Amino acid sequence: METIPPIYWMIVVGILASLLSFILFELGMFIKDSRRTLKNVEDITSDAHSVMSTVKGTVEEVNESIVKPIRGIGSGISAVSGFISGLTGEQSKEEE
Repeated sequence: METIPPIYWMIVVGILASLLSFILFELGMFIKDSRRTLKNVEDITSDAHSVMSTVKGTVEEVNESIVKPIRGIGSGISAVSGFISGLTGEQSKEEE
């Protein structure tokens, strides 16, 4: 028995080929699942972007309807206060 019979070599090569095929199959399934996951992540981020734009629009509406009138009232009161202090001759501490 100087050489190994060919049937053993065929078995060894067959096992190696089947292991390589199994590894490549699992790698392909992993890539397929990762693509599906990336598509889901893209959908989630687009949903989050639309929610953020809705929130931004709501904040701008609140700013327009509540904050700007309050700032206008505050600046009006400040102007009246400055006018009255100018009439009475008082100087503010900032001007000293």
